[in-house]
Amino acid sequence: MRPLGNHIHAAILRAIGDSGAFDATDREKPTLTVESMQSTDWASATFIGATHDFNLRITGSRHSVAAALCLLVGNLPDRNIPIAGHIVAEVAVIPGTQYTIGNDMIANSLTVNVLTIMD
Repeated sequence: MRPLGNHIHAAILRAIGDSGAFDATDREKPTLTVESMQSTDWASATFIGATHDFNLRITGSRHSVAAALCLLVGNLPDRNIPIAGHIVAEVAVIPGTQYTIGNDMIANSLTVNVLTIMD
C-alpha cells in the first residue's frame, strides 16, 4: 500500500468532482464525501503502476444525487485525467447502496476504481 494524499489521489478526486458537477458553494448540489481511499502497487509483464480505490458517498436531494451519479457513471470512465508521470489506463464507477436520510434526502454509496501506469 502507498501513503494517502499524493498528487495522484488529488488529480483523481478533482476529476470525480468535475465529472459529477459537485460544487461546495451551491446548496442545491449534492455533497461528495470520501469515506476511504487506498492505493495498491500493481504490475504486469510490461507495466508498473497502481490501483486506486475510492469509497465515496453522495448526499443530497433524491433528484440531485441521481443526476450526479448519472454524470459520474457516464463521464468519468472516458475523462482524460492528467497526472504527471502517470497514465490513467482504466476507470470504473460502481454504484452502491442508496438509503433515505430524511425529507427527500438520500445518500448513495459508490466505489471508483482507477488503474494508473507509470509513464
